[in-house]
Amino acid sequence: MYKAVLWDFGGVITSSPFEAFNRFEKENNLPENLIRSINSTNPDTNAWAQLESNQIGVDEFDGIFAAEAQAKGYNVRGADVLALLSGSIRPEMVSALHKIKTQYRIGCITNNVKKAG
Repeated sequence: MYKAVLWDFGGVITSSPFEAFNRFEKENNLPENLIRSINSTNPDTNAWAQLESNQIGVDEFDGIFAAEAQAKGYNVRGADVLALLSGSIRPEMVSALHKIKTQYRIGCITNNVKKAG
């Protein structure tokens, strides 16, 4: 019998960062899914992996991601990518969690990163 429901915050409670990535790419005449492509190249050691595992902070991420983008022939700063992560709250998910909470314990997981400086 299940006793709890866990969910991820980004892309579940908030709108998907992938949607924001694609908007950014379109607005900046970049290939569709470029950011996701960069984030999936060398997935254990790239800037994204290092940021998510708290090995680097946002300032370092900015430069490392930019270098990874440059290696693919594009100018994209890591800071621009990070600005896309704060999506809007999905009211339907908040409503669903309220319903789930009546029968189960609930918990949220997310990635924390080092602060700038």
